[in-house]
Amino acid sequence: MVGSKKKPNKSSERSHKPHIKKKLNPFEVHINREKLKVLGKKNKNDRGLPGVSREKALKKRKHTLQQEFKLHNKANRFVDKRIGEGDVNMTEEDRFIARYAKLKSKHHKKSIFNLADEEVLTHKGQALSEIEKFEDTKSDDDESIEGDKIGNLDENFVDEAHFGGGVLKRTGIDGAKSHKDLIDQLIAESKKRKAEKQKLKEETLELTEKLDSEWKDLLPLVNKTKSTKATPELEKADEYDKTVKQLKFEARGTPSDRLKSEDEIAKEEREKLEQLEKETTADDLEDNFAYESDTEVTLSYNQEGEANLVLEAELNGKTILPKNDDKENEGSDEDDKESVSEEESEAEDDLSDLKGSESVSESENEYFSTNTEDKIKPEAIRDDLLKRKEIMDKAREELPYTYKFPASYEELQLLLQFESSERQFMILERLIKCNHPSLGSNNKENLNLLFAYLLQYINDIAEVKTIEDISKCFSTFSNLVPHIFNLAEMSPLNAHTLVLDVLKEKHQCYRKHKLAYPDIEVLLFLKLVSCVFPTSDFRHVVVTPAIVFIDQMLNKCKVRTRRDIAYGLFLTTLVLEYTTLAKRFLPSAINFLKGILHMAIPKAGIKLIKICPPFKTSSNALVLCNNCNESTISLTMNVSYLLNGEIDDEFKMRAIYLSSCLLKEFVTNFAELDSSYEIFSTIMEYINAIPMNNYPVEVKEKFKSLEEEINRIKSNRRLKYLTVAKPKPKALRLYEPRIEKVYDTKKRRIESREKAEQNKLLHKLKRERKGALREIRRDNAFISRLRINEQIQSDNVRKAKVRKLLSDASIQQSELNTLDRKKKRKK
Repeated sequence: MVGSKKKPNKSSERSHKPHIKKKLNPFEVHINREKLKVLGKKNKNDRGLPGVSREKALKKRKHTLQQEFKLHNKANRFVDKRIGEGDVNMTEEDRFIARYAKLKSKHHKKSIFNLADEEVLTHKGQALSEIEKFEDTKSDDDESIEGDKIGNLDENFVDEAHFGGGVLKRTGIDGAKSHKDLIDQLIAESKKRKAEKQKLKEETLELTEKLDSEWKDLLPLVNKTKSTKATPELEKADEYDKTVKQLKFEARGTPSDRLKSEDEIAKEEREKLEQLEKETTADDLEDNFAYESDTEVTLSYNQEGEANLVLEAELNGKTILPKNDDKENEGSDEDDKESVSEEESEAEDDLSDLKGSESVSESENEYFSTNTEDKIKPEAIRDDLLKRKEIMDKAREELPYTYKFPASYEELQLLLQFESSERQFMILERLIKCNHPSLGSNNKENLNLLFAYLLQYINDIAEVKTIEDISKCFSTFSNLVPHIFNLAEMSPLNAHTLVLDVLKEKHQCYRKHKLAYPDIEVLLFLKLVSCVFPTSDFRHVVVTPAIVFIDQMLNKCKVRTRRDIAYGLFLTTLVLEYTTLAKRFLPSAINFLKGILHMAIPKAGIKLIKICPPFKTSSNALVLCNNCNESTISLTMNVSYLLNGEIDDEFKMRAIYLSSCLLKEFVTNFAELDSSYEIFSTIMEYINAIPMNNYPVEVKEKFKSLEEEINRIKSNRRLKYLTVAKPKPKALRLYEPRIEKVYDTKKRRIESREKAEQNKLLHKLKRERKGALREIRRDNAFISRLRINEQIQSDNVRKAKVRKLLSDASIQQSELNTLDRKKKRKK
């Protein structure tokens, strides 16, 4: 047999051959010639390769423009975002290594002390770190105490069953046994042995668990030392050591102890309210009331209120006997009284959880504090039915714990209209808890609707005419604000939209009468904005329009009556709330406070001090003519001043005092501004012109502190004045000749350095523009070629399809002609 010759490995021969550098075709080299040669000048573009550069540009366009052209008018594309796919320099093996390293780094703990790879060790699908708690696990595969394993055959049975065991051994008192009997006997003995071992094992486990439970009681005996004498230093333990020991044995939380979610809390609150509603209904109070009688007898009462029947009643698990049985149960009366009082106190504790830190009405407080001994007394059991009737009446008068969502605004208005402000607070709180968004799919929409209802309710309660009405209005508003804030947190977008719509509506009404302050509901809504939305943002969708609205009112509305002054001071207080955190300056607020001080200056016989609109220069409505130096009235403004009334001395003192307080707050707030002194410097002129002798001491002290604050700002300011820059000194004229080095025959213009740099940049810009236009023309030509090739390919495909259709049609026509010829022959 002739052996086959081995073929030479071409790849190995190719690898050992020396690399031969490709020689350039001299006809492809382009030489850029210069007209004039300069000695020592280096020209980088003296030799060029147009073919090579054209090929590189074509290859670059194929990777960029051609790919973009293919994806033109296409929205979807596949992008491989795996590690290393975008890197051309990485090989396939390098990509696999990088991906594996990234995968391992996710499971590796970020620790400087972890030197080895972090491997998660498991046992039966569970991590060892989770099951390694050193607990005594009970296993059914443990060996028995004697050493034999469950399921092994007995030695005697093996000898007799497999090896015979001898003729004499097979016979006994009952005679010889068959193989079946032996097997049955073996099974019975095996079951008996297993039962005995299982019983012994259970007894051992019970003793072990008992020892574990009683181990804490044995610890003092085990750790007891022989020496009972202690040194005085150890007896006097430090407070810090005691605290450390207490914290050492303090119970620690487990992973199962987690905080409840908002949905779970809302569900529990609703269940608690429903349970309380069931307990306080009149039906529940009438349960467990029965009497023993053979025949039906009508229940009646005499004039003293005694019933004609002997009745027994059960209340809170205790049997109430008639008066005749009181003597027999004298010893048990006190026990019954104590047990009933304990049960009532437990009920009170359950109800107190619902109150929290919120306000509760007076009637509910009275209900919570009612004692059971006052309701049911042993000496008045004959009137038990009357007492129970009173309890049911109180339960009916009490507010229900659960509410259905009102179907309309009128229904909500009827629910809140005749209730006190505290009871309105409780009604809304329970209504929101019963309709929490987590308890139903439509609850979120209902709460959004409730937010709109509350805004409408605020608008309605603001229609006041008396002092009692306006006091009740502001009290109700203060109790509605917390619920409105909670509703705004549940749905911020809905709150923004509704409040902004209300402000727009009120602003449109205000524009009809720009010179008069609007109604009181505008104040409530502006106050609501500062309570619900953040005022520290640079731009807010609700707060910013509200500030603009306030600014327009302070600038345009005329100040004539007491209501106008009180209204403007309220708006100025809101401005202080809006700008405290943001440190914004609103000139109209400072101008209004200056106008209030200007109205307190007497205008007769002195030079008039100028004041900006809307105040008049001759206005003196707040001039205090009477001496109130010893007045002890409270200087706090009252909401009743928002109604029309007469300007008395009491109102004048309060308005001036509030203006000074607000000015001091503004001075403190704007103290960091560089122009703070210029803003408040004119106030000193007004303060000096006001006659302070007639005002109380508190007002004088407030103005004195205001003056000190303004003077402190003046002394602490460091204002840099703007000055004209000093001109540079002219250099001395030099008489040396100006020599310029010329290295070529071109004539250069004598230009400044700035002009030369500008011309240089213009030249570079022109060159770059020409290059960009050239590249754009080449790109357009490349795209045109792509379009032509695409059109040619589509035409070729279309022509091929047409040819195929024509060939198929010709074949069909030939077959049809053949059939026609056959038919003619048959005829």
